[in-house]
Amino acid sequence: MLVDSHCHLNFPELASNMDAIRQAMVDSQVGHALCISVTLREFPQVLAVAEANSNIYASVGVHPDYEDEPLLTVDDLVTLARHPKVIAIGETGLDYYRLTGDLEWQRARFRTHIRAAIEAKRPLVIHTRAAAEDTLRIMREENAQLIGGVMH
Repeated sequence: MLVDSHCHLNFPELASNMDAIRQAMVDSQVGHALCISVTLREFPQVLAVAEANSNIYASVGVHPDYEDEPLLTVDDLVTLARHPKVIAIGETGLDYYRLTGDLEWQRARFRTHIRAAIEAKRPLVIHTRAAAEDTLRIMREENAQLIGGVMH
């Protein structure tokens, strides 16, 4: 059995084809999938996909491209992660490719996600692009190894 550890089934072009996607999963022997949250505004859609499908789960987090997302706390993420279908924290991380300038807000948000993952006992889903050194440094400083996860 295969597991899709990173999909965005709540995106409109995919959400409108769920019957075909579920059949493609069966045909390809994909037994489970993790629908990844990229914003808190879209999290209810991510959770709805997971709740409607016994073999699809959800993550909660904010992708590093979304500076305009509301400030979130460790407690916010931990509370949302208590839902039984939420099995990971993220998508989180650092992306220095698309955005430039003072990106301290990305680093602070990444630290928040790591701390929440440790407290909630959920693995991380990490996005890193053109930021490997800082990503690894922050992961070490925040003891991300305690919780693990996947990185792309």
